Amino acid sequence: MQSNTVFETNSGFLPQQDFTYVEVEAGQGTYTWIDYNNNGIQELEEFEIAQFQDQGIYIRVLLPNRVFIRTHQNRFSQTLTINPAQWRVAETKSKKFWSHFYNQTSYLIDRKIKRDGSNFNLNPFESSAENQLGLQLNFRNVLFFNRGKQKYTTSYTYLSNKSSNTLSVGLLENNLKSHQLNFNHKIQENWLITFQSAVGSNESSSENFTSKNFKFNEGLLNPKLSYLFNENSRLDIFYQYTTKENTIGDLETLSQQKFGLGFNFSKQKKGAVNGEINYFSNNFLGNPNSPVAFQMLEGLQPGNNFTWTLLAQKKLTKFLDLNLSYFGRKTERSKTIHTGNIQLKAYF
Repeated sequence: MQSNTVFETNSGFLPQQDFTYVEVEAGQGTYTWIDYNNNGIQELEEFEIAQFQDQGIYIRVLLPNRVFIRTHQNRFSQTLTINPAQWRVAETKSKKFWSHFYNQTSYLIDRKIKRDGSNFNLNPFESSAENQLGLQLNFRNVLFFNRGKQKYTTSYTYLSNKSSNTLSVGLLENNLKSHQLNFNHKIQENWLITFQSAVGSNESSSENFTSKNFKFNEGLLNPKLSYLFNENSRLDIFYQYTTKENTIGDLETLSQQKFGLGFNFSKQKKGAVNGEINYFSNNFLGNPNSPVAFQMLEGLQPGNNFTWTLLAQKKLTKFLDLNLSYFGRKTERSKTIHTGNIQLKAYF
């Protein structure tokens, strides 16, 4: 059994800064603008984090500001690992059985509050809605069976993440909970079966941008079959079924089927190439031109969607690498979009 505890505390200043979005060359930004109300005016609530590289044509720029809030921050983290692997050589059957398991638990709380005068608060668990400026609360537990093995490797993961931030646009809160089950099993020398399933909820609340509020109940099934040529090369075929249901607002729903084929080939010290092609069938009920739809569809469109990627790396010399990346996508309503770049990397 291993345990690790960390506690940090500090004081500082938090600038109350407004921000705007500035257009840059396609692919160089991290945000995209969607004119949800079709008025041709760029409004703050209409900017979303780009889901695809070609959509990233805006960056967020902080505006000058001289208003600062005195803050105090406490951060506490705890990890606990239980690993009875040494019991594999035990004489009793019960200890040999438990030696197949491995459990790791992690907890983090990071709270930022207003600092009033010379008051000094060292308690990260003390909650005060009036003084709280930011909160990050994460809990994660993973239970493994046959961890690191090639036969019947199974893991169950529970996640609970909560975040809260007070910005110039108001209070933003996010809550995520998830139960995940993963299974891997190698058949003979060349076949690998992978199965993933998950259920959970995803909630977001914005104080001033209510059109961005949602609460999703989600489910996922993802079987995959891989053929292993060697340790560095493989061919994958997979299927994924996803459901999402918004339980507030306009009650949007999504039933998505995804079929995919991927490959990865590499040679040590020479280069590597990998790619993937995906077909999505999205059965979406609701207004597709809304912030909730953008989050639910993850940048895709209702109906049929295709995406494909190709990444290649070639080692030219001891000091030069050549990298190539290409991404394409197609929906029922849009033309095919191609994005690519070539990079020559030198080592000195």
